[in-house]
Amino acid sequence: MTPDQERALRVEVPPNLSNIRFALMETLEPGNIGSAARAMKGMGISDLRLINPPPGWNESAEARKFAMNSKDVLYSAQTAESLEEAIGDAHFVVGTTHRRRSRRMAEPASAREAAVEIARASQSHQAAVLFGREDFGLCNEDLARCDLIASIPMATKNPSLNLAQAAQIFAYEIFMASVGEIEPFQRKPAPHRDVQAAVRCIEEMLRAVEFRPMNGDWGAVTLALKRVMARASLETRDLEVAMKICRSVEYFANETKTGTA
Repeated sequence: MTPDQERALRVEVPPNLSNIRFALMETLEPGNIGSAARAMKGMGISDLRLINPPPGWNESAEARKFAMNSKDVLYSAQTAESLEEAIGDAHFVVGTTHRRRSRRMAEPASAREAAVEIARASQSHQAAVLFGREDFGLCNEDLARCDLIASIPMATKNPSLNLAQAAQIFAYEIFMASVGEIEPFQRKPAPHRDVQAAVRCIEEMLRAVEFRPMNGDWGAVTLALKRVMARASLETRDLEVAMKICRSVEYFANETKTGTA
Protein backbone atom coordinates (compact mmCIF):
# COMPACT_ATOMS: atom_id res chain seq x y z
CA MET A 1 0.00 0.00 0.00
CA THR A 2 1.11 3.52 -0.68
CA PRO A 3 1.39 6.07 2.19
CA ASP A 4 -1.83 7.69 0.96
CA GLN A 5 -3.69 4.37 1.10
CA GLU A 6 -2.46 3.75 4.63
CA ARG A 7 -4.07 6.92 5.98
CA ALA A 8 -7.12 6.45 8.17
CA LEU A 9 -8.80 9.44 6.51
CA ARG A 10 -8.03 10.10 2.86
CA VAL A 11 -8.74 13.59 1.55
CA GLU A 12 -8.10 15.04 -1.91
CA VAL A 13 -5.45 17.75 -1.71
CA PRO A 14 -7.14 21.11 -2.45
CA PRO A 15 -5.37 22.83 -5.39
CA ASN A 16 -5.42 26.27 -3.73
CA LEU A 17 -2.76 25.10 -1.24
CA SER A 18 -0.13 25.74 -3.92
CA ASN A 19 -0.95 29.45 -3.60
CA ILE A 20 -0.21 29.55 0.15
CA ARG A 21 3.14 30.51 1.62
CA PHE A 22 4.49 30.31 5.16
CA ALA A 23 7.09 32.95 5.99
CA LEU A 24 9.24 32.63 9.12
CA MET A 25 10.74 35.87 10.41
CA GLU A 26 14.27 35.63 11.86
CA THR A 27 13.84 32.12 13.26
CA LEU A 28 16.44 31.40 15.94
CA GLU A 29 16.54 27.59 15.95
CA PRO A 30 17.15 25.53 12.78
CA GLY A 31 15.12 22.72 14.33
CA ASN A 32 12.02 24.90 14.26
CA ILE A 33 12.51 25.44 10.54
CA GLY A 34 12.62 21.68 10.02
CA SER A 35 9.53 21.17 12.20
CA ALA A 36 7.65 23.89 10.33
CA ALA A 37 8.51 22.22 7.02
CA ARG A 38 7.11 18.95 8.39
CA ALA A 39 3.92 20.67 9.57
CA MET A 40 3.45 22.29 6.18
CA LYS A 41 3.99 19.21 4.04
CA GLY A 42 1.56 17.13 6.05
CA MET A 43 -1.14 19.68 5.20
CA GLY A 44 -0.22 20.07 1.52
CA ILE A 45 1.66 23.41 1.78
CA SER A 46 5.14 23.56 0.26
CA ASP A 47 6.11 27.23 -0.20
CA LEU A 48 8.42 28.15 2.71
CA ARG A 49 10.20 31.51 2.94
CA LEU A 50 12.83 32.29 5.57
CA ILE A 51 13.55 35.91 6.46
CA ASN A 52 17.09 36.25 7.85
CA PRO A 53 17.32 32.64 9.05
CA PRO A 54 20.15 31.51 11.37
CA PRO A 55 23.52 30.91 9.68
CA GLY A 56 24.00 27.35 8.47
CA TRP A 57 20.32 26.46 8.80
CA ASN A 58 20.41 24.50 5.53
CA GLU A 59 23.31 22.38 6.78
CA SER A 60 21.86 21.80 10.23
CA ALA A 61 21.47 18.18 11.32
CA GLU A 62 18.75 19.38 13.71
CA ALA A 63 16.72 20.92 10.87
CA ARG A 64 16.99 17.69 8.85
CA LYS A 65 16.10 15.57 11.87
CA PHE A 66 12.92 17.47 12.68
CA ALA A 67 11.89 17.77 9.03
CA MET A 68 11.73 13.94 8.83
CA ASN A 69 10.21 13.08 5.43
CA SER A 70 9.64 16.73 4.56
CA LYS A 71 13.19 17.53 3.49
CA ASP A 72 11.94 18.52 0.03
CA VAL A 73 10.05 21.45 1.59
CA LEU A 74 13.04 22.26 3.79
CA TYR A 75 15.59 22.26 0.99
CA SER A 76 13.38 24.19 -1.42
CA ALA A 77 12.83 27.00 1.11
CA GLN A 78 13.82 30.41 -0.22
CA THR A 79 15.62 32.95 1.94
CA ALA A 80 14.97 36.69 2.01
CA GLU A 81 16.72 39.62 3.65
CA SER A 82 13.52 41.56 4.27
CA LEU A 83 9.81 41.12 4.78
CA GLU A 84 9.20 42.99 1.53
CA GLU A 85 11.27 40.45 -0.38
CA ALA A 86 9.45 37.52 1.23
CA ILE A 87 5.84 38.66 0.79
CA GLY A 88 5.99 41.50 -1.75
CA ASP A 89 4.15 39.51 -4.41
CA ALA A 90 1.46 38.22 -2.00
CA HIS A 91 -2.07 39.63 -2.27
CA PHE A 92 -3.32 38.59 1.15
CA VAL A 93 -1.07 38.39 4.22
CA VAL A 94 -1.97 37.13 7.68
CA GLY A 95 0.30 37.98 10.61
CA THR A 96 0.27 35.71 13.63
CA THR A 97 0.63 36.76 17.26
CA HIS A 98 0.24 35.31 20.74
CA ARG A 99 0.56 38.59 22.66
CA ARG A 100 -2.13 41.19 23.20
CA ARG A 101 -1.21 44.28 21.17
CA SER A 102 -1.77 47.99 21.65
CA ARG A 103 -4.94 49.73 20.53
CA ARG A 104 -3.11 50.61 17.33
CA MET A 105 -3.50 47.02 16.17
CA ALA A 106 -6.78 45.51 14.99
CA GLU A 107 -8.47 42.87 17.12
CA PRO A 108 -7.05 39.48 16.02
CA ALA A 109 -9.14 36.78 14.40
CA SER A 110 -8.90 33.19 15.54
CA ALA A 111 -6.72 30.81 13.52
CA ARG A 112 -9.89 29.10 12.27
CA GLU A 113 -11.47 32.38 11.14
CA ALA A 114 -8.26 33.45 9.44
CA ALA A 115 -7.98 30.09 7.68
CA VAL A 116 -11.35 30.66 6.01
CA GLU A 117 -10.14 33.98 4.57
CA ILE A 118 -6.83 32.44 3.49
CA ALA A 119 -8.68 29.61 1.74
CA ARG A 120 -10.86 32.14 -0.09
CA ALA A 121 -7.98 34.37 -1.13
CA SER A 122 -5.79 31.50 -2.32
CA GLN A 123 -8.41 30.29 -4.79
CA SER A 124 -7.08 32.89 -7.21
CA HIS A 125 -4.37 34.87 -5.42
CA GLN A 126 -1.14 34.39 -3.51
CA ALA A 127 -1.66 34.25 0.26
CA ALA A 128 0.99 34.28 2.97
CA VAL A 129 1.06 33.49 6.68
CA LEU A 130 3.76 35.27 8.65
CA PHE A 131 5.31 33.88 11.84
CA GLY A 132 7.67 35.83 14.11
CA ARG A 133 10.72 34.94 16.17
CA GLU A 134 10.46 32.36 18.91
CA ASP A 135 11.25 34.86 21.69
CA PHE A 136 9.06 37.87 20.92
CA GLY A 137 7.12 37.20 17.74
CA LEU A 138 6.35 39.91 15.19
CA CYS A 139 6.78 43.62 15.89
CA ASN A 140 3.89 46.06 15.48
CA GLU A 141 5.35 47.45 12.27
CA ASP A 142 5.36 44.00 10.65
CA LEU A 143 1.82 43.31 11.81
CA ALA A 144 0.67 46.68 10.47
CA ARG A 145 1.54 45.48 6.97
CA CYS A 146 -0.77 42.47 7.24
CA ASP A 147 -4.33 42.33 5.94
CA LEU A 148 -5.38 40.31 8.95
CA ILE A 149 -3.93 39.51 12.37
CA ALA A 150 -4.63 36.05 13.76
CA SER A 151 -4.06 34.23 17.02
CA ILE A 152 -4.62 30.73 18.37
CA PRO A 153 -7.17 30.66 21.22
CA MET A 154 -5.80 28.99 24.34
CA ALA A 155 -7.29 28.07 27.71
CA THR A 156 -4.41 29.65 29.64
CA LYS A 157 -2.01 32.53 29.11
CA ASN A 158 1.06 30.34 29.51
CA PRO A 159 2.79 28.36 28.25
CA SER A 160 2.77 29.83 24.75
CA LEU A 161 2.98 27.55 21.72
CA ASN A 162 6.26 26.69 20.09
CA LEU A 163 6.74 28.15 16.60
CA ALA A 164 6.38 24.75 14.95
CA GLN A 165 3.25 23.98 16.96
CA ALA A 166 1.69 27.25 15.82
CA ALA A 167 2.64 26.49 12.21
CA GLN A 168 1.02 23.05 12.53
CA ILE A 169 -2.27 24.47 13.83
CA PHE A 170 -2.49 27.13 11.14
CA ALA A 171 -1.57 24.60 8.43
CA TYR A 172 -4.28 22.22 9.65
CA GLU A 173 -6.95 24.93 9.84
CA ILE A 174 -6.07 26.14 6.35
CA PHE A 175 -6.20 22.60 4.99
CA MET A 176 -9.61 21.93 6.52
CA ALA A 177 -10.96 25.34 5.40
CA SER A 178 -9.82 24.54 1.84
CA VAL A 179 -11.80 21.29 1.56
CA GLY A 180 -15.13 21.58 -0.23
CA GLU A 181 -16.92 24.50 -1.87
CA ILE A 182 -15.28 27.88 -1.25
CA GLU A 183 -16.45 31.31 -2.26
CA PRO A 184 -13.47 33.09 -3.89
CA PHE A 185 -12.52 36.73 -3.54
CA GLN A 186 -14.73 39.01 -5.62
CA ARG A 187 -12.00 41.66 -5.85
CA LYS A 188 -8.47 41.71 -7.21
CA PRO A 189 -6.25 42.94 -4.36
CA ALA A 190 -2.96 44.56 -5.26
CA PRO A 191 0.30 42.81 -4.31
CA HIS A 192 1.85 44.05 -1.09
CA ARG A 193 4.84 45.67 -2.77
CA ASP A 194 2.42 48.05 -4.53
CA VAL A 195 0.64 48.81 -1.24
CA GLN A 196 3.94 49.71 0.40
CA ALA A 197 4.86 51.94 -2.55
CA ALA A 198 1.55 53.78 -2.06
CA VAL A 199 2.31 54.23 1.65
CA ARG A 200 5.66 55.82 0.79
CA CYS A 201 3.98 58.06 -1.77
CA ILE A 202 1.41 59.30 0.76
CA GLU A 203 4.13 60.01 3.33
CA GLU A 204 6.15 61.99 0.76
CA MET A 205 3.04 64.05 -0.04
CA LEU A 206 2.43 64.74 3.66
CA ARG A 207 5.99 65.95 4.08
CA ALA A 208 5.67 68.15 0.99
CA VAL A 209 2.59 69.90 2.41
CA GLU A 210 4.43 70.26 5.76
CA PHE A 211 2.09 68.03 7.68
CA ARG A 212 3.08 67.94 11.34
CA PRO A 213 2.53 64.64 13.14
CA MET A 214 1.76 64.64 16.84
CA ASN A 215 4.99 64.98 18.82
CA GLY A 216 6.86 64.89 15.52
CA ASP A 217 6.45 61.12 15.45
CA TRP A 218 6.60 60.16 11.78
CA GLY A 219 6.97 56.54 12.78
CA ALA A 220 3.44 56.55 14.21
CA VAL A 221 2.12 58.11 11.01
CA THR A 222 3.81 55.49 8.84
CA LEU A 223 2.52 52.71 11.07
CA ALA A 224 -1.04 54.04 10.82
CA LEU A 225 -0.80 54.37 7.04
CA LYS A 226 0.46 50.80 6.67
CA ARG A 227 -2.31 49.49 8.89
CA VAL A 228 -5.06 51.36 7.04
CA MET A 229 -3.78 50.52 3.56
CA ALA A 230 -3.32 46.84 4.40
CA ARG A 231 -6.80 46.47 5.87
CA ALA A 232 -8.41 48.32 2.94
CA SER A 233 -7.47 45.49 0.52
CA LEU A 234 -7.22 47.94 -2.37
CA GLU A 235 -6.97 46.90 -6.00
CA THR A 236 -4.06 47.99 -8.20
CA ARG A 237 -6.25 50.51 -10.06
CA ASP A 238 -7.26 52.09 -6.72
CA LEU A 239 -3.61 52.49 -5.74
CA GLU A 240 -2.76 54.02 -9.10
CA VAL A 241 -5.42 56.71 -8.60
CA ALA A 242 -4.29 57.38 -5.03
CA MET A 243 -0.64 57.67 -6.07
CA LYS A 244 -1.49 60.01 -8.96
CA ILE A 245 -3.36 62.29 -6.56
CA CYS A 246 -0.48 62.25 -4.08
CA ARG A 247 2.11 63.06 -6.73
CA SER A 248 0.00 65.93 -8.05
CA VAL A 249 -0.42 67.41 -4.55
CA GLU A 250 3.30 66.95 -3.85
CA TYR A 251 4.23 68.64 -7.15
CA PHE A 252 1.93 71.59 -6.47
CA ALA A 253 3.29 71.97 -2.92
CA ASN A 254 6.88 71.99 -4.13
CA GLU A 255 6.08 74.46 -6.91
CA THR A 256 4.36 76.76 -4.41
CA LYS A 257 7.43 76.72 -2.17
CA THR A 258 9.67 77.78 -5.05
CA GLY A 259 7.20 80.42 -6.23
CA THR A 260 6.74 78.89 -9.67
CA ALA A 261 3.14 77.73 -9.18
